[in-house]
Amino acid sequence: MAHINDYPKSTTIFPYKNRNIGVSLMRKYRNADDAMAHTYWRITFNRKHKYYSSGFMFSKNDWDDFVNRDLRKHKEIKLTLHRYLNFTLKPAIDKLAEANEFSFEAFDVILNNLTSVSVNEAFERKIESLEMEYSIGNASIYRTTQNALKRFKYYQTLRNRKEKEEFIQVCTKNKYKSKGKNKLDIQVNIQFEELTPSFFNECETFWRETGITDSTIGLYMRTIRALINNKEGETPYISEKHYPFGTKRGKYIIPEGGRREISLSIEDIWRIEDFETDHPQLLLAKDIFAFMFYCNGLNFGDLCRLRYENIDAPSGEIVFQRKKTLRKGEKPTFIYAPMLPPMVEIINRQGNKEQDGYIFPFLNGIEPTIQNERNIKRQINFALDPINSSLKQIATALELDPNISTSYTRNSYISHLVSEMFVNPIIVRKMVGHSTKKDVTAGYVNLTAKKRLEINLKLLNPEKKYAAIISGRVI
Repeated sequence: MAHINDYPKSTTIFPYKNRNIGVSLMRKYRNADDAMAHTYWRITFNRKHKYYSSGFMFSKNDWDDFVNRDLRKHKEIKLTLHRYLNFTLKPAIDKLAEANEFSFEAFDVILNNLTSVSVNEAFERKIESLEMEYSIGNASIYRTTQNALKRFKYYQTLRNRKEKEEFIQVCTKNKYKSKGKNKLDIQVNIQFEELTPSFFNECETFWRETGITDSTIGLYMRTIRALINNKEGETPYISEKHYPFGTKRGKYIIPEGGRREISLSIEDIWRIEDFETDHPQLLLAKDIFAFMFYCNGLNFGDLCRLRYENIDAPSGEIVFQRKKTLRKGEKPTFIYAPMLPPMVEIINRQGNKEQDGYIFPFLNGIEPTIQNERNIKRQINFALDPINSSLKQIATALELDPNISTSYTRNSYISHLVSEMFVNPIIVRKMVGHSTKKDVTAGYVNLTAKKRLEINLKLLNPEKKYAAIISGRVI
């Protein structure tokens, strides 16, 4: 029986080298016309080779495609192989190479002892899972948390006080940079056994020194806790005995950040609505801001997704579902927003003239399918930045909160209904799409289109002339 070293050579992929140690993935076959052949990780040391099975087989044509083309059917396999290379092979090679102790025997010992996944790999698995489900927002939170955690881990490796201070300054300046030359791309490996209460206490201090708020620190820590709990897996990544979170003595307590006030008074909303400008971008920003407020505090992402088919002519309302609350297998929750006169005026100014697609032009050309979700999310973020920048210019001119953004519309709508109009909180939750499952009386509160219109009409500026309303309908 032929030994694997007797097989003919084939194309390699995923090359990596540290000093005189190299690794690559290759397809090995006995005969060139073999229908299928195994792939192996080839480890090279001082011109000697040893092969480790990758667990995957390819035909010759499929292997050529795998190496030379970026096909969707190979995406998961490539991610798996990349993870194994980055989180298993490379750390083992680097550890032995830097100690000048590499041998195939020592390498085998390390591989055989790697029985648990690293924090890095657990993050990558979770992010991949969320992206496969097109939960791009949650995937982004896990990615951001992972990057923040790696920055602290790298900080721990610094021994010189000056180096630490300089690194804190770099992190403070670039903590929100996720792309471009200033992106902080830290390459460190973290094991779950490192995640102790003292680790998190030091991590919290580091994050706070780099200007991260308590609210964001709390978000990061809750994300790490969810990763450790591993609800999608068979068991948590850390046993109950060594679990770092809790309220008991010796455990790490996640900080609770104070809720920042991000709402405006109704008078300030009207001032933005009436802001006069000839600049198209400023006009767009103030129109979108006003529309979001009057449309039950609509989220910007949901505004971008609105289509003309969401307008229910008989009731005179926009009917939609919040993207954030869509869950597989759950009964859909709809939001009903009366079409107020300023909303009609804004659609006439800023909306698509053709009424067979999106109401606003932010997602034109992108079909609203699950497969396009990543592209949709990217386009929404692309459209949001200039609008928020323009809102800040408007706020400066009107001497309003300089930190204003589209997020203020939802909070302003809810605050005004609850604090100024004294609307029943159950009704407010229904108007904005918040859950009412835990409230036993919610099932008895049935809002009609007439009642919803009655509530939202009270938001309009009494001194401003709007389009006429007849019989509860906008014309």
